[in-house]
Parts: sequence; structure tokens; C-alpha cells
Amino acid sequence: MTGYGLAQWVLYFFIYSFLGWVWESCLVSVQQHRWVNRGFLNGPFLPIYGFGAVAILLFTWPVQNNTLLVFAAGMLGATLLEYVTGYSMEKLFHVRYWDYSRFRWNLNGYICVVASLCWGVFSILLVRVLQPPVAGLVRGLSPLGAGLLALVLALGMTADLIVSMREAMDMRSLLNALSESKRRIARLQKQLEVTAAFTQLDWEQSRQAEAVRSAKKGFAQRLQALREERKTLLRMMAARLEEMRFDRRRSPERLESEMQILKSELRAMESRTDKMYQRAARHLRRNPYAVSRKHGEAMQDMKNLLRDE
Repeated sequence: MTGYGLAQWVLYFFIYSFLGWVWESCLVSVQQHRWVNRGFLNGPFLPIYGFGAVAILLFTWPVQNNTLLVFAAGMLGATLLEYVTGYSMEKLFHVRYWDYSRFRWNLNGYICVVASLCWGVFSILLVRVLQPPVAGLVRGLSPLGAGLLALVLALGMTADLIVSMREAMDMRSLLNALSESKRRIARLQKQLEVTAAFTQLDWEQSRQAEAVRSAKKGFAQRLQALREERKTLLRMMAARLEEMRFDRRRSPERLESEMQILKSELRAMESRTDKMYQRAARHLRRNPYAVSRKHGEAMQDMKNLLRDE
């Protein structure tokens, strides 16, 4: 229909994925005041831009000579893709990699009018300015050369995707585990009644003091400090439970159940390895604006480990 072969479409996808990565990395780096290798992948590609460009080219092909229709068709095609991608990624990873909730006229935070209008403008820029020279460059390759280049790039991105998926899944596992840990400890603190107030007070003081002491520390040191703080909390609660063994108002079975919760929390904390945190941290560094509606507090804990980097 468009006169492009499969290998050429693949190369267009990679070219615009790379250009999107350049744009986003530069923009976010300026905002963050540090270099940010932006995106889901480790390599210099942002697939959402590649898929978006391909979708725009396909949607606008029948109306490419009408600027207004190019704007409308490209805007609709790219907006639909952005919504489906954002929704699917949040369902899979429990993380929202972009969030338009702060903008007016947004739909569930995945798309908004401003972003859609930008896609429309980009569609005109793509069809009128970018695609002609890019198409000339790609068509200048021999069929064999285009096919081999497309294959090499596809294999490279596949390998990158496997690594990046593991990082994203590690982050999802950590967010799930940290959120559940917070809920279980909070329930146990409530069950301990008045003693929980003193434990929580000591815990908050400990966290504030550690935050001051570790202000200039790196990720590994902050992670160790966080673990020590949580171990301290669990040990303090265990000590309170030991004291309450002489309280006849609490049955031995209940005390034993509560002690088992603390022991399971300690085991769970040890199962969350440094490598899991490191992989999740690499993923989060590339996506500093990522949010999680399901695990908001846990996500903030992860971001605190990366502060000032």
C-alpha cells in the first residue's frame, strides 16, 4: 500500500525510536540536571516513538496531501497507541511510565488533549519534514543491506528487551513486596495497641536521624541503612511482644502468631537481594517520572534511595 518493504518499515521504526530517545533523553536530562538514559530499554531506543511514527505514517498515508487530515489522522492514531500502551504497561508492571493526571482534559492519565495536539503537530512534521529524507536514506540501501541491518537491530533490541523486562519485573516484585510488608507491619502495630505508638515514634526518629546521616551517601549505603532501619523496627516490635508474654489479656496463640509475622518479615527482607534492588534502580533511573497508583509509598521509598544522584 505504501510502497515500503518489511525491512524498510523495521528501519523506520528504529530510526524514529532513536530520534525519540534523543529528544526525551535531552529533555529529561535538562529537567533533572543530570544525564538520563531515558526509556524502558537500556539501549538508545524509545519504542513508543518508533511505533508512533509507524502508526502515523500508516494512518496518514491515504490523506498525506491534506495537511489538516494529516494532523487529525496522526493525532488519533498516535493517541490510541499511547492509551493502549500506557494501560497495558501499568497492568503488567504496576507502574505508570507517563502520567497526564495533572493536565486538564486527560483520560485516566494515559492521554490528554495537550499531548494529543502535540502528536498532531508531530504528524505534520513527520510526514512533511522528516520522512522524505529518511525514506531517501533507507531506499538508498540495497534490499540485502536493509534486511541485514534490520535483522541485527531487531536481535539487539530483543536482547535488550529481555534484560529490561527483568529489571521492570524486579521493580514490580519489590513494589509488591514492600507494599505488603508495610500493610502487615501496620496491622501488627495496631494489634499491639498502645505499644505501637512508642514503637512508631522511635521508628520515625530513627528514620529522620538516618536521613540526615546518609544525605551524601550513595545507593548501596542508603539501601543498607534502609534495611537496618527496618530490622530495628522489627526487633523493637519483637521485644515488645516478648514483654507481653506476661500479659494475661493476650493469649499465647495470638502472641505466637504475631511473632511469626515478624519472623516472616525478616525472612522476606533477606529474600529481596541487592541485585534485585540494583536492577530495579537502573530501571527507575531511566524513568524518573514513573509513578505507581497501587504502590505509591513503596515507589517513593525506591525513589528516596536514588535521591541526589
